[in-house]
Amino acid sequence: MKYELNIYHRNTPDQELLDDLKKVALKLGKDKITKSEYKENGKYSPGTLEKGGIQINVQRNISDEELFENIEEVWIKLGRQPLYDEIKQPLSKYSTSPYTKRFGAWRKALEAFIDFINLDELQNSEKEDTEPQQDNSIIISEKEIIKHTTKRNITSRLKVQVLMRDGNKCKLCGITVAGENIHFDHIKPWSKGGETVLENLQVLCAEHNIAKSNLEYGEV
Repeated sequence: MKYELNIYHRNTPDQELLDDLKKVALKLGKDKITKSEYKENGKYSPGTLEKGGIQINVQRNISDEELFENIEEVWIKLGRQPLYDEIKQPLSKYSTSPYTKRFGAWRKALEAFIDFINLDELQNSEKEDTEPQQDNSIIISEKEIIKHTTKRNITSRLKVQVLMRDGNKCKLCGITVAGENIHFDHIKPWSKGGETVLENLQVLCAEHNIAKSNLEYGEV
């Protein structure tokens, strides 16, 4: 067994102490943390912070986009709209506290999130109309080339839109899916010219997504 001395933090700069305090607050998804929470998760002792005149009471400025991206992640993990009691670790990066403080209530936070989703879809549509598209062509053979206007990757935003439209049920067998069993499938395969757009996406369970492979919906 190797014995080592405890690390002694002396004359640690205040900014370093504050940075560690914010790091713990972010990890716990809280605006305020207690001494016991910092003692368990922090790099320094609570006494070190107090000697530096730093109170264990931090308010991190979390942006609306960060809060909405967290809802996206939780929504995709669950396969459905998150409930108030589910917004906590380890499922959620943040607690409900920053949502209720920012928007007044969890329900209002969800309403703001839906507005964000709809606005983003509109902006992306306008962007596609005005900007030149990247070349996402697939060369099948010397005589056959498929030119795509979208990328194959399905964004988190688009996944949430598919789940909002279809729910968390496999479109082929109807079972309820969640977590790793949620698969997002191109109805017309991307390799056959299908685009990554809401109308061409569906929810499948892992089994049927693997079975479908690059077949079209009616070929399974």
